[in-house]
Amino acid sequence: MDVPNPPEDQELRNVIDKLAQFVARNGPEFEKMTMEKQKDNPKFSFLFGGEYFSYYKCKLAMEQQQHIYNPGNKDVVDIPPPSMQLVPPPPIPLSAAPSIDELIQQSQWNLQQQEQHLHTLRQEQVTAAIALAMEQQIQKLLLETQLDITELDNLLQPIIDTCTKDAISAGKNWMFNNAKSPQHCELMASHLRNRITVDSAHFELRLHLIYLTNDVLHHCQRKQQKDLLAALQKVVVPIYCTSFLAVEEEKQQKITRLLQLWEKNGYFDEDTIQQLQNPALGLGQYQASLITEYAAVVQPMQLAFQQQIQALKTQHEKFVASLKQQQQAGPVRPAATPAEADKTPSMTTQAGKRTSPKN
Repeated sequence: MDVPNPPEDQELRNVIDKLAQFVARNGPEFEKMTMEKQKDNPKFSFLFGGEYFSYYKCKLAMEQQQHIYNPGNKDVVDIPPPSMQLVPPPPIPLSAAPSIDELIQQSQWNLQQQEQHLHTLRQEQVTAAIALAMEQQIQKLLLETQLDITELDNLLQPIIDTCTKDAISAGKNWMFNNAKSPQHCELMASHLRNRITVDSAHFELRLHLIYLTNDVLHHCQRKQQKDLLAALQKVVVPIYCTSFLAVEEEKQQKITRLLQLWEKNGYFDEDTIQQLQNPALGLGQYQASLITEYAAVVQPMQLAFQQQIQALKTQHEKFVASLKQQQQAGPVRPAATPAEADKTPSMTTQAGKRTSPKN
């Protein structure tokens, strides 16, 4: 497939490519949601037949193609191993038809497998939906503030590479000079969060940018810059907890020293400090807060999955009820295979001879 020319603006290209991935993975509902929320945003004009409409549609088609599986492949999606060990159904002897209890047990096992599959799939899609909503919020802030975030990235790189006092001071000064409104502060804090929490970030990057955060926090308190302090408090839990949980104890101690300083200086409220003191619990609470914050996106998806699981349970219950009715009626005759069902059954006469049934 020949791909139309992409936007020269790398940021816009990233937005188009990422949206194409999400729509291919999660369905057209994501595209509809984005069109509704971004109908007045010129950056998303490609969704409404704008300049890069052809490029977006081509990228979407390519992403969708990657999600088409070979007919012989039984796996619909690549699911990680379940968190709990499921007991396989007991083997059924080839010489005997399965009993009622064996059929019920196998149906129950199948239900467990399907529920596990749906729970995993739901978690993946909820995470993707929240990530897309967060990205859309950043694009909205970029449009509102007209802040050139690449300037910040150019100042962050020397901090990541060398972490000198001069490099940290330059980054801090830029942030203070551009902390012109709560929206400016939210955008800068969100950008720091994204740079630090991305899976590919190495420990030095995370640690050095946390050092920058520490310096900014100190000056926020000294200069009474409440908007920037509030914005950093909103992102400090994922920044700190992700960095702490990703490394061994020796490196964790370097981060813990900063937490002790933050607690001593009273940068954050008590609830935030408690989350930072227990990184695993804190990160879990943060992720739960995102589900609440983006409930408008998440709730319809959760409802759809609940309906799917309920439908599977109802199907299983009906199957079990049917088996028990047969059990009460008498011995269960094994179901005929399709090949057997096509054959004309024979009947035994009183004399013991086999004849075909009359027409």
